Amino acid sequence: MHQYTSKTSKTLTPTRENYLRALYQLARSGGGVRLTDLANTQGVRLPTARHAVDCLRDAGLVQQESYGLITLTDYGRTLGRSICDRFDLIRKFLIEVLGVSECAAEREACIMEHHLDVDTLNRIAAFVTQHAGVAAAQPREEFIPASA
Repeated sequence: MHQYTSKTSKTLTPTRENYLRALYQLARSGGGVRLTDLANTQGVRLPTARHAVDCLRDAGLVQQESYGLITLTDYGRTLGRSICDRFDLIRKFLIEVLGVSECAAEREACIMEHHLDVDTLNRIAAFVTQHAGVAAAQPREEFIPASA
């Protein structure tokens, strides 16, 4: 069984990780993301989303031409996928193992994903794989944990 490894981005706050996760999810459906779509997804105004994108660009995670579509860099895509994987694993654990409602699991996974240690994530993945039979929760070879 593959284990999550300890690769991290020390410059991202939980809020920036949430923006990167949203960008990753929006980009999966067709490449570039409009700033308006990101702002709507996050429930914020355009200047707030613009500031977040600027921070992600400065960290080398996204690219954007002046007022153009936002695209993830290779590292941004890797980190975004990792953040989504953490969120999905925790959400599945809360719903399928603990029986938490979907609404509560969504909210709580969003909080927990930023603070759990790599070892804890691996243990959750192993437990879910062995006891709950959730194939999607298997650990991945390359995992980027939350900023500590």
